[in-house]
Amino acid sequence: MLYWKLAWQSIVKNKLEYLPFMLAGTAAVALNLVIQLLIYSKGVQTLIASSSVIELLMFGQVVIGLLSVIFLLYTYSFLNKRKQSEFGLFSILGMQKRDLIKISWRQQLINYMIVTVIGLVTGVLFSKLLLLLFIKLVGGNNFQLNIALGAIIFVMIFFALGFMLLLLSDIWVVWRLKTISLLQASQKGEREPKSHWLLFGLGILLLAWGYYISLTVDSPLKAMTMFFLAVIMVVIATYLLFIVASTIVLKTMKRHTNYYYQTDHFITVSNMLFRMRQNATGLASISLLTTMALVVIVTTVSMLVGQQDYVNKQFPRDIIMTNVANKSISENKVKQAAADNDVALSKLYHMEISNPITGYLTSSGHAMPLSGTTVTRADNLSDFLFMTIQQFNQLTNQHGETLAANEVYAYDRQGTFKNNTIKFLNQSYHVKKHLSKIDGVPSMQASMTHSMIIVIPSKTVTDKIGSAFNDLGENKQSISYTNQLLFDIKGSDKQKDKFLKTFKGEQNIIVDSKSETMSVLKSFYGGFFFIGLIFSISFIMATGLIIYYKQISEGRSDKKQFDILQKVGMSHSEVKRTVKSQVVWVFGLPVVVAIAHLCFAMPMMIKILQLFGVTVGPVVYTTMGLTIAGVVLIYFGIYLKTSKTYFKQVARKY
Repeated sequence: MLYWKLAWQSIVKNKLEYLPFMLAGTAAVALNLVIQLLIYSKGVQTLIASSSVIELLMFGQVVIGLLSVIFLLYTYSFLNKRKQSEFGLFSILGMQKRDLIKISWRQQLINYMIVTVIGLVTGVLFSKLLLLLFIKLVGGNNFQLNIALGAIIFVMIFFALGFMLLLLSDIWVVWRLKTISLLQASQKGEREPKSHWLLFGLGILLLAWGYYISLTVDSPLKAMTMFFLAVIMVVIATYLLFIVASTIVLKTMKRHTNYYYQTDHFITVSNMLFRMRQNATGLASISLLTTMALVVIVTTVSMLVGQQDYVNKQFPRDIIMTNVANKSISENKVKQAAADNDVALSKLYHMEISNPITGYLTSSGHAMPLSGTTVTRADNLSDFLFMTIQQFNQLTNQHGETLAANEVYAYDRQGTFKNNTIKFLNQSYHVKKHLSKIDGVPSMQASMTHSMIIVIPSKTVTDKIGSAFNDLGENKQSISYTNQLLFDIKGSDKQKDKFLKTFKGEQNIIVDSKSETMSVLKSFYGGFFFIGLIFSISFIMATGLIIYYKQISEGRSDKKQFDILQKVGMSHSEVKRTVKSQVVWVFGLPVVVAIAHLCFAMPMMIKILQLFGVTVGPVVYTTMGLTIAGVVLIYFGIYLKTSKTYFKQVARKY
């Protein structure tokens, strides 16, 4: 019973540290339970794209699970020094190391029970609200929530393993340190770090390289492949520069005596300098977590807002019927089916266009077959579709347009091709005109590959190309044509479904519907936004906790020196100014760096958004501005709270 009492008293006496730790654990349990309940929900399982949505939720579960473990370990590390001092005192009083371990596992069990019980209850209470939000975002209509036993068991086992890791860390600390080391753990100071100019240069080099990749990336697929390389470089550079550059800056401030020997600056600079190793890691972590929150919010909101525009670009009309055998689709048959199902058709027109062939497009405008090393150059893959000048004139109502045998029009859907010549195999064609659009032709395709439509004089051109162009160096790519019928449709959803079903089983006929495509994309983009929202909450929560614990631990470390300074005449107002100056470093610098990271990442993010059909324009930049303002506002609230907490600890009570 003594061990239980000591374990509980330790938690109560150190509630200032334990309460945020437990709140963070509770929030992590609730978030994991919500995702699990969504996976088991019938409302999610009945979605059109349920398998894709569930896979997305499972991906979110993996990431949130890893973040939860990291948060537990990181926040618990701030408790360790306090606990080590207690264990040192217990050792002096006669307790053996095995007794300390008995106290420790009881503490962890108490923490686990409080965190999981409150977290599970909170998760169940909020899961209905979040389910309503999720189903609304993904376009579902079944709002049934299942409190699945499997979800609860999974979360309980997962966090039991997490707290087991915390117990193992306690055991490791107890067994490897001597009693005097345990007793003095919370009093151990930091040595002044050295100025490492070599590491500073490496950090600058890596940061510049990461920024350069983002600024110079020239294609969406290349942006996707280079994104993680750039991220790794910026992450390493951020840690190096916070550790090394901050030390160099602080030492420079210290050398300027007019600046350093002022009440507001002296304590701030000296404190930050002597604890820079711990501070720098924390500040870099805050900066990167803030950057991740900004990136996730900007990308997911942009995708959610831009989904309708993406579908509109894929579908000039509500329905696209395609005959893959390139036979004309009978308008009379389609109109008769519409009459039979009480739907109205309008704005019908035919279009003949080739199936795409895929090649490797060089910077000089040479379209080469995929073979050997070009197969792996995914960033320069291009789909080429062909249309005769006759068909082009019909679509655009221009009957005087003509092309010579070696002339073409080029319509690059991504707008990146600007060459005056395009070459297929050994045949070069002069690009007579670069088209910004072709009326009636989709300006976006479903695949992520770069896409071009080439307007040619006649099918003779594609006959030559198709007889020689190959696929992956093995199979010949014959360039065949498809006949399409595009039209708008009006009627109830039930009537539209019945009408479309009359054609979906017909041989060689493919029917694509704007509404069905929108439903699938809404499931994907809505799910992506929801997971991004959960990630952002996790990142912001983690950042707030890091700042809070830094202020708590540093406030206790600074208490003695502030007490001495106040005894020799330092006023409360001077303490407040000093505290404000110090907290500005903790708050302001990481946010400024995070915003810089986001701004330099935007060119690459824009290219990646293009893969998902998001038009880069005012919406994306407005989202970026609002996101930055929102995150800064949240962190300003954290700043006010943590600065008050720090001041309460260091201010002398008269």
